[in-house]
Amino acid sequence: MPEPEIDGGVFDRPQTRKVLWWILWGVCALSLALEPFIHRKNHFPQEDFFGFYAVLGFLACAICILVAKGLGFFLKKDVTYYEDDDV
Repeated sequence: MPEPEIDGGVFDRPQTRKVLWWILWGVCALSLALEPFIHRKNHFPQEDFFGFYAVLGFLACAICILVAKGLGFFLKKDVTYYEDDDV
């Protein structure tokens, strides 16, 4: 019996992925373009760097992903973890 084809949904379509990447890069570019017009009260001298908050957000997200990957490595279970032992 052949296995049925599984539709991955709208987010697995290549065209949707392309549109989502364009939206992501557009939002990133817009946030950098608007930065000179936003006045923030800086608490540290590093905050005067152009694009500081964009870099900070990127690094925070990258660190979260790396921590999650590391936790997944230590917390993963075998594929047979949920199978009955008495079968």
